[in-house]
Amino acid sequence: MSGGPATINVIPGRYVLSVGRAEMPTPKGWRWACLGDVARLESGHTPSRAHPEYWDGEIPWIGIKDARQHHGHTIHRTLQTVTRAGIENSAARILPANTVCLSRTASVGYVVVMGREMATSQDFVNWVCGPDLDPHFLKMLLIAENESLFRFGKGTTHTTIYFPEVKAFHVCLPQVTEQRRIVAKLEELMARSRRAKEALDAVPPLLDKLRQSILAAAFRGDLTADWRAKNPKVEPADKLLARIRAERRARWGAGSVAPLEGPNRPRSSSARYAEPRDPEGPAIRFDIPETWQWVSLDLLLGGIEAGASFSCEERPPSSGEVGVLKVSAVTWGEYDEEESKTCGTPERLNPSLFVRPGDFLFSRANTIDLVGACVIASKVTRQIMLSDKILRMRFLGIPPEWVLHLLRGPWGRREIERLATGNQESMRNIGQDRLRQIRLPIPPLPEIRAALELLAAGLSAVEATRLQANACRARSVALDEAVLAKAFRGELLPQAPSDEPASALLDSSRNGTLPHKGKARVGL
Repeated sequence: MSGGPATINVIPGRYVLSVGRAEMPTPKGWRWACLGDVARLESGHTPSRAHPEYWDGEIPWIGIKDARQHHGHTIHRTLQTVTRAGIENSAARILPANTVCLSRTASVGYVVVMGREMATSQDFVNWVCGPDLDPHFLKMLLIAENESLFRFGKGTTHTTIYFPEVKAFHVCLPQVTEQRRIVAKLEELMARSRRAKEALDAVPPLLDKLRQSILAAAFRGDLTADWRAKNPKVEPADKLLARIRAERRARWGAGSVAPLEGPNRPRSSSARYAEPRDPEGPAIRFDIPETWQWVSLDLLLGGIEAGASFSCEERPPSSGEVGVLKVSAVTWGEYDEEESKTCGTPERLNPSLFVRPGDFLFSRANTIDLVGACVIASKVTRQIMLSDKILRMRFLGIPPEWVLHLLRGPWGRREIERLATGNQESMRNIGQDRLRQIRLPIPPLPEIRAALELLAAGLSAVEATRLQANACRARSVALDEAVLAKAFRGELLPQAPSDEPASALLDSSRNGTLPHKGKARVGL
């Protein structure tokens, strides 16, 4: 075994694990022992990748990805396998079933138990348990002491537990029959917890489907069907759109901003007024109420403004500095001004590009799943400028929340993905001309307001359920931790009168009955 002698340092753990013999409380009937006295310590190794004949053999080989995937469980299959030649020509060792494996570097703290003879990489320390130590008890113990393992390691960027510390591991153990009773109870309780977590994990996708269904119902008119029945004489949407057209032309005639220009892009004296486009593209795919109208986004735009490209430092701005938005600031449902970089070219500061409360912000460039993400900026506390990948839009005659919900709904996503350009495997872009072509269903204005109220109530209920599910899952995780803590304080089960005293724990090691050390023969 490499790594030099055991350290003489003492580092207490939380419950029943320490580096060195720590003066920690001992549950009644339990006894501290050096882990190396009740289990044989083994290391792992990686056969040379330069020799293909060492790989894809019959011997399972545990790597970090395997441990991450099977953490806390018994592992029977691995992502990679090695050959006998790989074992014979490396420091890798074939270890028996029920060997306990702990990741000690790269990703500290993953614990698995071998379900059959296997080998591991050098990222693991492994224990072949003797008769006085149940391997599943050791697995549970290491999981309970996960926080301590990081304190036992060294390194700032990547923590590693080195062999001098591993060789000094001490554990506090009850007699082996009590260990097995504790394991059985823990497995029973954690199986219940696991089923609860699996049920809770199914909630977010269901809520997402419900959210999309509510949005779809709103834009088909189903959500406001009862409202229309009670309000049959509402002015139809074509009257609203006629007023928007008139306002659009009046703004142009008064020399105001052109429908697709921002305040920093003066209109040319020779520019001519352009009528808004009618909806284009494939046939409209769903019916809307008679009082509604299909329009292109072009008609509703009272202004669209792009930010600029800036030289930026990859850090959020400090007090007094000006930031530049990243696309992630508008990606996840709410405006997040923390998602910004620091402007590195102060001479290019442009206060007219600062984000203001109420701004409708649209990500014109991102992956196919995220291009077109949009938010309405609510809380604005810093001076943050638009970047060239974020558009600011203003609308005529309708609440911007209607456009926001529509673009986030299933129809809006379909339109954005239809019109976005670029490589399917990388960044996608939706330019201003294509943005104008997005088709929207527009109800009468009073119905828009009624629909927004119903949407707010429905989406609020979805969000409340999501928060409750998250809280339940957090409680489930906390309960697992509490159960483990209780187990390793000796409080989970009463001791059986027939149990031998824990002082017998070291008898096996003193009598030389630890598992034989050597390269196991594999009968696979």
